[in-house]
Amino acid sequence: MSDSPTLLMHQGQRQVFESPARFRVLVTGRRWGKTELDKAESAKEFGAPGLVWYIAPTYDMARDLMWRPMRSWVSPSWLAAEPNETRMELETIWGCRFACKSAEHPDRLRGRGVRKVICDEWQDWKDGLQVLEEVLMPTLLTTDGSLLITGTPKSFNHLHKAYTRGGDPKYPDWASWQFRTIDAPHIQRKAHELERMRAQMDPRAFRQEYEASFESIAGRAYYAFERRHNVVPITLDPHHPACIGFDFNSHPATAVIWQRVRDEARVWREVWIEHAGGEATRASATRARELLAEAGWRGPTRIYGDPAGVSANTTGPSDHAVVREVFRHAEWMIPRQAPHVRDKMEAVNTRCLTADGRRHLFVDPSCEHLMNDLEQVTVPMLTSTAEKRRYPDLTHISDAMAYGIHQEWPPVVRGGVSVGHAAWL
Repeated sequence: MSDSPTLLMHQGQRQVFESPARFRVLVTGRRWGKTELDKAESAKEFGAPGLVWYIAPTYDMARDLMWRPMRSWVSPSWLAAEPNETRMELETIWGCRFACKSAEHPDRLRGRGVRKVICDEWQDWKDGLQVLEEVLMPTLLTTDGSLLITGTPKSFNHLHKAYTRGGDPKYPDWASWQFRTIDAPHIQRKAHELERMRAQMDPRAFRQEYEASFESIAGRAYYAFERRHNVVPITLDPHHPACIGFDFNSHPATAVIWQRVRDEARVWREVWIEHAGGEATRASATRARELLAEAGWRGPTRIYGDPAGVSANTTGPSDHAVVREVFRHAEWMIPRQAPHVRDKMEAVNTRCLTADGRRHLFVDPSCEHLMNDLEQVTVPMLTSTAEKRRYPDLTHISDAMAYGIHQEWPPVVRGGVSVGHAAWL
């Protein structure tokens, strides 16, 4: 098997590859080459009998990350029969039965004696630790099989728990490694590209995605916002559209008026109306229109907001219908699906501060409610309905802004994880 990917490994990959540990955990930054290592690990097993699994978070990821690339380098002379493309399974002439699996339905992974399991993008597995201990570890018991877990940090979730087992005396069969993206030789040759990502991501996201750092997200949702740096007087620029963002909440009714000026988001005014009842959306839209009229605005407008407003009943008609009525000639920028909470947070934080120390979001001092939101909203408020109800005045106006920020500067999603705002990899 001289053509296998094992010949292409760099030093860090080979360090993990040659380790005798039965259970290994590899944590790396993006594009370090962990999936290439997974391919080498698979090829290593082709020469011995037994069942080998590569498991990704979804079937599509398993097909894209492993099956299709592997089929391009597996020699037909290695195969005992034609591979099953639908099930993503093959058998080698040496008796190895290899299959690409998905973690979407863990019960389908039960009851099989597996010689080796390779878990990729493990940070994105749902209930990853439970699946590992209740489903996968028993499959390795009868075969005395081995395990390789690879992933990129996602806060302190199950990947971190597995990573800490390496070096822990209670887990003598475990070993762990942590490598930054820049540690890979092929990335060192294009370090300028990594610096470009640093200029397009917020500091915490960059540390997590490219420096393999486990970062807490339990505190402030918009941690990169600072009044002393992000608050400056804003005037409307006649050369750029006026952007109006809505959250479609009934109490308070909120909206923000901002502009995109090159790579900057400039928030000019906010709308905050209490006790508007069933006319909340009409009230906030009308007030936004009045503010623009008072400023003598004659330029184009764009509308951003929550996609759920297409069927909401804040007013008699849907919220979207009301806004379309108030702003008849505005450009409609609301997508069909709402962004993930984490992506929305990253988009705002990246405008507030990029990892190279620059700021791209500025708020006028008149937007007091928005500034309070950016300083006080926590991650649990955005992810827990019960927590949001405890603070009824928070999250709404920052959401009104965040929908538009995300629409204009959407994070790129790879493997379920946001990794920046320019797809260079």
